[in-house]
Amino acid sequence: MNRKQGSSWDMTQHPPMPRPTHDDGYFEEMSKVVFRAGLNWSVIEKKWPDIKHAMANFSIDAVAHFDDRDIDRLLKDGGMIRSAKKISGVIANAQAMQQVQHEFGSFPTYLQAVKEQGEDALLKDLRKRFAFLGETTSIMFLFGVGEEMPQTLQKMQEMHGSAHSTG
Repeated sequence: MNRKQGSSWDMTQHPPMPRPTHDDGYFEEMSKVVFRAGLNWSVIEKKWPDIKHAMANFSIDAVAHFDDRDIDRLLKDGGMIRSAKKISGVIANAQAMQQVQHEFGSFPTYLQAVKEQGEDALLKDLRKRFAFLGETTSIMFLFGVGEEMPQTLQKMQEMHGSAHSTG
């Protein structure tokens, strides 16, 4: 192989991830993507049990009610990723998840409804509604919750070149 270490990870060569069974599971996976952004993934995986405990097991309703005292508590917790911006973003995302539940009934129903308008529409809506979800992190989140995005994966392969392309 003539690639830089870690430079090309082909999502099409991995089986789909299992879908969460409830909205809190989607919120946890979204939060994991937020905390991972810009950091070593293995650090997040190692800290995840502590992060999950500190973040009320990613209960949407509990995290949505976190306030400045909770942020201060989390910033002092050695088991947390101590980024006020990311913590505030996760709290804002819990509130956005509540809005999605109000509008659509559940997060999977939201995904299906928006995806019917196309994969690009779904990616754009995720970026608009949720903090710290850019194009790449939105794709990683969707892959992590088992959402198939064949057109998006095809575009990524064309942009970055597939490790399995011939020609």
